[in-house]
Amino acid sequence: MVDWHQRYQQQAQWTAQLRAYLTQRAGIQPHHRVVEVGCGGGAVLRDFSAGSRIFGLDIDFFSLEAASALLPYASLVCSDAHFLPFSSRSMDFTICHYFLMWVSGTEVLEEMIRITRRGGAVIAMAEPDYGGRIDYPSSLSTIGHYQTQSLRDQGADPLTGRKIRAWFQAAGLINIESGVMAAQWTKDQPHPQEFDLEWDVIRTDLEKYCPPDEIKALEKADRHAWQEGSRVLFVPTFYAIGFVP
Repeated sequence: MVDWHQRYQQQAQWTAQLRAYLTQRAGIQPHHRVVEVGCGGGAVLRDFSAGSRIFGLDIDFFSLEAASALLPYASLVCSDAHFLPFSSRSMDFTICHYFLMWVSGTEVLEEMIRITRRGGAVIAMAEPDYGGRIDYPSSLSTIGHYQTQSLRDQGADPLTGRKIRAWFQAAGLINIESGVMAAQWTKDQPHPQEFDLEWDVIRTDLEKYCPPDEIKALEKADRHAWQEGSRVLFVPTFYAIGFVP
C-alpha cells in the first residue's frame, strides 16, 4: 500500500531547489495571491509562509484534509481543475507540480492562464517524461517499461515533460523559460525508508503486468545495484514558466 502523502513529500524534496529558483524567477512575494492547482496534501504549498495569500485546489477531499492540518492558514478548495472556481485575473501566480500529466494538460493550462492576472506567471514546476527514462543496469529496464505502461493505463500522459513548452507557447504565454532538472548520483545509496517508499509505488505499478516472483527479483536486483554503486535511474523532469500578456 502506497502512502501517497509521503510520496508527494518525497517528490517535493526532489524538486526543492528548482522550485526555489522558479519562485525567485517569477518574483513571488508574500503579498501575492498564489494558487496551486492539484495541491494534494500541501507538500509544495509549504514553500509559502503563513503571511502569504495562498490557495490550494484538489479534487480529492481527503488530500485537502491533510493539507488543512499542515497549512491551516491556506484557503483550500475541492474542485475539478478543468473548471477552476476562481474569477478571471484573480490570481497573481498559478502553479502546479507533477500534475499536468494526470489531466487534460492543455485544457487545464488554459484555465490556469484565465485566472492569472496580466503580468503574472503560470508555472509548471515539475512534469516528468518517461520517454527519456534511463535505467542501468539494463536488466532493470523492465521496471521503467511497465511503469510507463501503468501510467498510460491510469490515464496519464507519460510524455508530458517534453510537451509543456509547446503548450505554453500555443496558449499565448510570453517570456517562456523551460528546462530539465539536473541529476546527480553519489556513492551513497538511498535511505532505506526512501527505497521502500519508491518500491511501494513500483510494486503497485507492476503488479498488473508481472508475477510476484518477478517483481521480487527486480526489487532484489535494484537494491543490489544501488548497494554496489552501479545504479542509474533518470527520468527527465521538465519545468516551464510563462507570463500572461
